[in-house]
Amino acid sequence: MLDAKVYTESVPFSIADIGDRQDPTRVLLCSPDHFDIVDEKNVHMAGNVGLTNKKLVQQQWEGLRTVYDKLKQQGVLDEVSVIPGAAGCEDMVFCANQTLPYQKAGGEEVVVMSKMRHESRQREVPHFESFFAAKGFKPVHLQKANLFEGMGDVIPHPQKKLLYGGYGHRTGLEAYHELAAMLDTPIVALQLVSPKFYHLDTCFVPLSSKSVMLCRSAFSNKGFQMIEQLFEKVHQVPEDEAVKYFSLNAHAFIAHGRKVAILQKGSTKTLEILKDEGYAVTELDTSEFMKSGGSVFCMKMMY
Repeated sequence: MLDAKVYTESVPFSIADIGDRQDPTRVLLCSPDHFDIVDEKNVHMAGNVGLTNKKLVQQQWEGLRTVYDKLKQQGVLDEVSVIPGAAGCEDMVFCANQTLPYQKAGGEEVVVMSKMRHESRQREVPHFESFFAAKGFKPVHLQKANLFEGMGDVIPHPQKKLLYGGYGHRTGLEAYHELAAMLDTPIVALQLVSPKFYHLDTCFVPLSSKSVMLCRSAFSNKGFQMIEQLFEKVHQVPEDEAVKYFSLNAHAFIAHGRKVAILQKGSTKTLEILKDEGYAVTELDTSEFMKSGGSVFCMKMMY
């Protein structure tokens, strides 16, 4: 078993050296009761303050929830849960950010609580801690790191005990040294160099244990080189498509032997890649949420 350490410049191992892991099959959503754009926390929010269409927000969110409910009915997902949005938490609908749920080697389910950069988002975290505690997860808190934004920046290698961690905008590199020891899991730390891709989940989508799709301009040279070492096939999505359609904020996952992807409508290259990789794709409209800098992946948590 590979040491639980953080790799920042090179990876002296292959995926064959990594132990297997069972990917999660439950989904959590947060209702957009109080969703709004009240300030500019990322470059995508510029010019959008106060411009949300509340009726359209609800319609688009209901459309996403319907997709997940149908996947549960089809036996692809085991559970779909919804936590209500809270007053004063306008970004809480983006429920990929407040936590990192993880099953440790011995089977214990823990949830690492985030340390969000923005004050209004810090208020969201206790609501998710309560949800996961009620589900039997053990909440754990980083003691030293100041910034950590959950699964916005941490993405698992499919079916393997290996994590990828984005840093540079919302999560600090130091968080991963603490996290690797806490979860007893190796982490490949990837520096994000463009403000357009402020979270890892906006530019990096593992599709299988051997393939990934990404936007090259989001990563430092060393980060991209490590990705190339670990994946046999690296699909590159053009930056304009990744930015205009948030296509790399797609939710692509494998559950109960099914490959499923949900993404914002409009992309061409991303759609082609997903279909070539054997994914059943659902396209929908998340344009109201994209004004705030997020799409499908941001709006759900798998646990």
